[in-house]
Amino acid sequence: MLSRLIPDYPKITLHKTSDGYEVRDHEKNMKMSLSFDDYSKVLLDKKKHQLNNIFKAKNLNILDCTGGFARDAAILASLGNNITLIERDPLIMSLLIDANKKIKSEDIRSVFSRIKIRFGDCIDFLRNMNKHFDYIYFDFMFNINRNALPSKNEQFLRKIVKNDINENINIIHETIERVSSKIIIKEHISSNDYDNFDIINTYKGKTVKYHLLHGKNGYNKIYKK
Repeated sequence: MLSRLIPDYPKITLHKTSDGYEVRDHEKNMKMSLSFDDYSKVLLDKKKHQLNNIFKAKNLNILDCTGGFARDAAILASLGNNITLIERDPLIMSLLIDANKKIKSEDIRSVFSRIKIRFGDCIDFLRNMNKHFDYIYFDFMFNINRNALPSKNEQFLRKIVKNDINENINIIHETIERVSSKIIIKEHISSNDYDNFDIINTYKGKTVKYHLLHGKNGYNKIYKK
């Protein structure tokens, strides 16, 4: 059993059960396990998703720098793209690996065959990568609360994942300087944390918006020093 104490939050523990890994919140007496098969419904409506309006081409190479529970990565992969997902939290990484092993649906398995799950820090990955990506994708957790209660998965993510807006902004600044790729930042529709960046376009949905930026560095300049 992996046990962690997260500052300012109740104790979160990870348990191995007969059905795979399970994470528990002992204060709220709440537990969850991750199943990629649960994404079947949202993937059926993938053509209606806002991401389909942004990533119009297929076979794009996309680096998902803020992996989380891989929901957006699954949508992007289901649209015919190749995803490298980076996740730096060991507890979440354990859930991702476990969920990937126990996929039952052949359709979901086909989607996740397009996703490479990698453990590590996104900036370290960007500093050392030897591959060009068409897009770099960021989905930082939202700090804005709305009337609707977040899903159980999202509640756990908010407790486990550190969200520091200053760190997020620094990550974006360094990414812009390091890559020639297009950059997408997902943000709550009511938030304006990234307005100081040189945003090329913003795609708005009902609850979220996606900002498009361009990396400033040339691919050859980065990798042919």
